[in-house]
Amino acid sequence: MATLSALVCDDLGSASPVIRWGRKVYPFAGRNLGSGNRCGHDPKKPEFHWFIEPSWAPNIPQTLRKLIEAVKGYYFTPLDLLPSLANLNGRRNKCGRPRKNRTEARVGEVLIMRAILYFTDYASLRVGVPKDDGQFIPRSCTEIARMAGLLRAKSDPAEDDEPSPRFWRAWERLRLAGAFDVHLQYVVKEDGSKRARPAIKRVNENFLIALGAVSYEALARFRTHCSNQLKKARRAYKEQFPRESDAAKARTKLRRAQGDNGVVTHARGIQRPKTVDLEDAKAVYFAAIRDRHVAVLKDNPELSRSEISRRVTREFPAFAEWLRERQGVD
Repeated sequence: MATLSALVCDDLGSASPVIRWGRKVYPFAGRNLGSGNRCGHDPKKPEFHWFIEPSWAPNIPQTLRKLIEAVKGYYFTPLDLLPSLANLNGRRNKCGRPRKNRTEARVGEVLIMRAILYFTDYASLRVGVPKDDGQFIPRSCTEIARMAGLLRAKSDPAEDDEPSPRFWRAWERLRLAGAFDVHLQYVVKEDGSKRARPAIKRVNENFLIALGAVSYEALARFRTHCSNQLKKARRAYKEQFPRESDAAKARTKLRRAQGDNGVVTHARGIQRPKTVDLEDAKAVYFAAIRDRHVAVLKDNPELSRSEISRRVTREFPAFAEWLRERQGVD
């Protein structure tokens, strides 16, 4: 249990209590103890300054600027804008009002969503960069964390950058709240080990509208504009590089024709696993069951939890049978 001991003076000359966890000194100064935040977070001064604005920020369209600014509003009025995120635990206070998530958690969510909004291709709502030649480069979580200011502090400069635990906690909350869908990807190497590739991340249109900055109609116009701009750029690329463009199209048609004949081939740099990873399959299986639980509860709020569990259990086969069906094995 944390205990207070003597007061010490910081660099500014103000006294701060020394907190001990047992015999060890607690690693934080103990500021803002009255708010319940020993880590130094002040709810009245959110750490929005951690965010690293991209170089293209001054030139973004007005619709995108409205969305980015609206994300900040969620910090101050979470239940009004995004109750699906602010009340993710589903609890209520004694007075009956839904319980909000903690302010330091909200800071991480705001920082990540701002980065995602900057990185999103609004023609497809995928998080990444569409290229003029038709390719698409997804943005990794490390890139998102770097812009959000949520990279892990490295003890060794030679270590690769990686998102901090705070980033992953906020990332998971956003995913559960429906901010985006994530589809994991990986490459199987020659020795059988796996190497992760940037996951496919697609932003939920309803989540954007829930911010209250734009309407469905305004967002649809913006997405149409982005799509037209992308088509224009790709037409220009085809005119400038007809040989390369036609060659890529021909390769796609050849592989499609192979698929019609039962032959499966893969593009360079993309490999499919030769064997099913049971742990990954189980994760997908149980995630599908959880999603079905949520859907049944939403459609039938009068049912008890036990009745919902019985319904979902009847709908889903055993894991082994479910896996055979996914593999197409009789």
